[in-house]
Amino acid sequence: MSGPLPLSVNVELLFREAGDDLGERIRAAADHGITAVEIWSHSDKDLDSIHKALEATGSSLHTLLVEGRLTLADVSTHERFLEHVRAAAETAARLGCSRIVTGSGVGLPYMKRAVQHGIVVDALRAGAEIAAEHGVTILLENLNTRVDHPGMLFDTTAECLAAVREVGSPGLALLYDVYHSLQMGEAPEQELAGALDLVSHVQIADVPGRGEPGTGAVDWRRRLSALRQLGYAGPIGLEYMPTMETTAGLRFVEDIVRVL
Repeated sequence: MSGPLPLSVNVELLFREAGDDLGERIRAAADHGITAVEIWSHSDKDLDSIHKALEATGSSLHTLLVEGRLTLADVSTHERFLEHVRAAAETAARLGCSRIVTGSGVGLPYMKRAVQHGIVVDALRAGAEIAAEHGVTILLENLNTRVDHPGMLFDTTAECLAAVREVGSPGLALLYDVYHSLQMGEAPEQELAGALDLVSHVQIADVPGRGEPGTGAVDWRRRLSALRQLGYAGPIGLEYMPTMETTAGLRFVEDIVRVL
């Protein structure tokens, strides 16, 4: 591996100084030298503005969300989930984006966890087929239950990886969120050992507080070096709640990735 790890920024959160239009935030990110961006929902966005900004700057849209936030352990949600997957995949294809993000949804207290796991895997398997048909990949994200997502079923990296392995499709991979993993008390280098082939993207935010890297207690030089040593060479997605002006908040992590 050579060269620094690239960065990807969520323009829902960062470069807000450029105004409300996400196209202008994409341009601001590109002016700063970051040409990979991410968004959340897509049905409420000015997709023409985003598309024009991506083309004008040569930037790429790295991820967008599968909308709906459904409880995939409930079979009755699967039809709607697949509709949302199809809509996200079509939008992603239009914008040149190859990754669409989902979670498992919350668990059901009246059903055994192993049974719920299997039902979620069924939904993901069907979704992965649709995604693959459109040339995109669903990214299953680990989401912590201790702080941000109480009740979430797949709250550990291990369970998400197990689901990805069970589906066994190029239409499904892991979005490894370091922030959520650390909130669950996990060690990234242990969770991802031997599993980098299943990881399509990595996102970070500091702990505690979910602010910029460098504002919390995480040793980011060690954590990002470990990811690099495991073989990760893709963008580091910045999805944090900024506490300062965007470019000032980026300096800490930019200095780290520059020398990895």
